Amino acid sequence: MDIGFEILGGGEEIGANSYILRIGSENIVLDCGLHPRKKGMEIFPNYKSVKDETINHLIISHAHNDHIGALPYYLKLFPYSKIYTTKPTLSIADVTLLNTSSIIRKEFLNEWDKSVLEYYTDEILNLIPMIIKQQDYRKEIKLTNELTFEFFDAGHILGSASVLIKACDKKIFYTGDINMRQQSLIPPAELPKGKVDILILESTNGEEATLPSYDEEEKRLAKFINEISGDGGSVLVPVFALGKAQEMLKRIDGLMEKNKIPHMPVYVSPMSKLINKVYDRYNYTVRRIEDGMKLSQIKTIELRREYVEKGEFYKHPSVVLATSGMMIERTMSFRLAKRFLQRKNFGIAVCGYCDPDTPGFKIKYAKRFNKIYFNYLDSGTDVYCRIENFKFTAHSDRGGLLKIVEKLKPEKIILLHGSENAISEMGKEIVTRFKGVKVLVPEKGKKYYLFSDLTS
Repeated sequence: MDIGFEILGGGEEIGANSYILRIGSENIVLDCGLHPRKKGMEIFPNYKSVKDETINHLIISHAHNDHIGALPYYLKLFPYSKIYTTKPTLSIADVTLLNTSSIIRKEFLNEWDKSVLEYYTDEILNLIPMIIKQQDYRKEIKLTNELTFEFFDAGHILGSASVLIKACDKKIFYTGDINMRQQSLIPPAELPKGKVDILILESTNGEEATLPSYDEEEKRLAKFINEISGDGGSVLVPVFALGKAQEMLKRIDGLMEKNKIPHMPVYVSPMSKLINKVYDRYNYTVRRIEDGMKLSQIKTIELRREYVEKGEFYKHPSVVLATSGMMIERTMSFRLAKRFLQRKNFGIAVCGYCDPDTPGFKIKYAKRFNKIYFNYLDSGTDVYCRIENFKFTAHSDRGGLLKIVEKLKPEKIILLHGSENAISEMGKEIVTRFKGVKVLVPEKGKKYYLFSDLTS
């Protein structure tokens, strides 16, 4: 029995994450995401390169779009594949994939080939909850007589999972998106006991040796909100509807409860409110910082489209949690940001990663009283508001990732899900600190063989 690995999407970038493990005659796909900023068929992993292979299993680590958004497309190509994820991830996907379908339709509106739209129909979306096998954490699932896997809580968002695969005498651990630090809602990741043979390790924050603590960043955020609101302005917090919206809502509510910031209106997007309800559904049945805590009990105002032009937050100090986190064009956060930028007493608190090709990246690093040009035809937007960057990332820093390596003592490490620089920094640190460990940075579409002739 041989073990092989190939990147179908993702790798040295964050988007369209999907990888294939070839273990003997069994093919296992790990995740099936969309790319947030590419166009046309490039938003999907390259499943056409393996369409003639028998794909037996798909394991989904969590419900972020860059890990699950291509599921309807995958199902059309591999309709007999068995699909596994955690119970909370499936509940979230039931909400978010409908929104993904809407995004896909907009993306392909001007494309000549619209055949992909047939994959994102109500019929297929309604079928997905019935065909996915929901699994609990820490329960061993038998795929074949010689192949099992087990989910471990990855500490990233609700339902996020790392995957331990056992093939004969070999152990493979896929971290997915992992966080070794305690957030406001989600506890740190859990790891398996003992060593593994292959570690497939995400590297999102590989360039960050050590991140500031969440408490330190929360104090900075409180100071920023106090200064802006004290000047009569409102604060825009761009967030992803899943994960970051819930974490930031809990933090901001906590600051108000402790009277560390003024009590003021908090606006949240409709999608975030729907996901809040899913978080509440699992407030006792999965690991949480506060068992029983309900996000729906926090007083919020639903953010409507018409508020972009005439929201009350232009008149009264407020906190606006708007999607998307990267302020991608046409999203609510982008449309609001363009208006906030032009108000001297307003503020934008950027709380997470922004891809270099997104408007969010330009806003994140914009200098006050300069202009931002969002495209070549743009006449420019003046920057008058204050912009502050905060590190509330739900991914481990390099120190946290190295602790995973230290604990699991792998023979081989595959680095992915990060920029070229992030992966390079991780690789250099690993080979320096852990002698004898082999580090692989795979090229997309190239087949790699990790072990051969395993004992059956």
